[in-house]
Amino acid sequence: MISVIGAGPSGCYAAYLLAKTGKPVQIFEEHKEIGHPIQCTGLVTSSIKDIIDLKQDIIINEIDKVRIFSKHEELELKLKNKNLIIDRKKFDNYLADLAVSKGVKIFLNYKFIDKKNNLLKLKYNNEKETIVKTDHLIGADGPLSKVAGSINPKKETKLMTGIQAVVKLKNENHIEFYPSIGTFAWIVPENKEICRIGVASYKNPREEFQKFLKTKNIEQKDITDTQGGLIPIYNPRLKTDKNNTYLLGDAAAQVKATTGGGIIQGLKAAQAMTKSIIEGKDYEKEWRRSIHKDLLLHLRMRKIMDRFKDKDWDLLIRLFKKPKTKSIIENFDRDYPSKFMVKLALTEPRLIYFSRFLL
Repeated sequence: MISVIGAGPSGCYAAYLLAKTGKPVQIFEEHKEIGHPIQCTGLVTSSIKDIIDLKQDIIINEIDKVRIFSKHEELELKLKNKNLIIDRKKFDNYLADLAVSKGVKIFLNYKFIDKKNNLLKLKYNNEKETIVKTDHLIGADGPLSKVAGSINPKKETKLMTGIQAVVKLKNENHIEFYPSIGTFAWIVPENKEICRIGVASYKNPREEFQKFLKTKNIEQKDITDTQGGLIPIYNPRLKTDKNNTYLLGDAAAQVKATTGGGIIQGLKAAQAMTKSIIEGKDYEKEWRRSIHKDLLLHLRMRKIMDRFKDKDWDLLIRLFKKPKTKSIIENFDRDYPSKFMVKLALTEPRLIYFSRFLL
């Protein structure tokens, strides 16, 4: 038996892939429904389609125009491949339904407590304790993963906090990024009347978030929903495999440190995990071969950007506005910076200026 803790995208996708091979799989989710609460912008690159077919009603918008703002500069990009805005609740339930269609059993309101040998201790509805036997345990239980704590008892994952609101805001259907507000801020349109607007920060982002809303003239009456959550920062030293216990997705901090996105990385790690379990391969090596190089580049870029002042952001955007560098950014997928970073540096040697922030 394979037990998955957490019915988010990476957990459900791993369960689906494993069940397709004939393995018995069960999922335990601590919430009473799948896909709630929402803790995500729902913004993904089109490369997700290389991994999984999406039902059309999951995609609520497709956007190829992006604006990036510093204090005094603005960069407008026309992306070669459109970004997708997805309905996270529908997406999570779609993956859960795929898993169920292959025989996976999903149990809601079950919270993981601990694992000893091949026995899981779970608590139902925060009241009744249950013992479940398992051969493999997959921790896909988010940034504060208890399963991760059983593998890395003394290693904490660095976290950001994100706050997001769904607001009534007329727009031109451009994605907007503000890398100098909080740690970063965003506006992601659902359509030309509704946007998802948010701020992420290492500290409590509430004050920055309120200021950001005011700059966009958003009042309380314009807000239809508020959401929030923790965003793990990729830690290449985090152990993700021990004694038939594995970490996946946010629980493994398999997240882009530049933007906080991790859906695609979690799905690719689920593919690596399936291969590892079915073929008896080393999970650490498999997922690192697939996504580590790009996640490490995102982490290094985050470390550089965390030391920027306004003048540095202004300079970076001015360099990116040069036709040749702009073309590279527009034509390559940000999920895979390893495919274009060298080309970008060779095209615009002045970017070496920013490497001093790594020292």
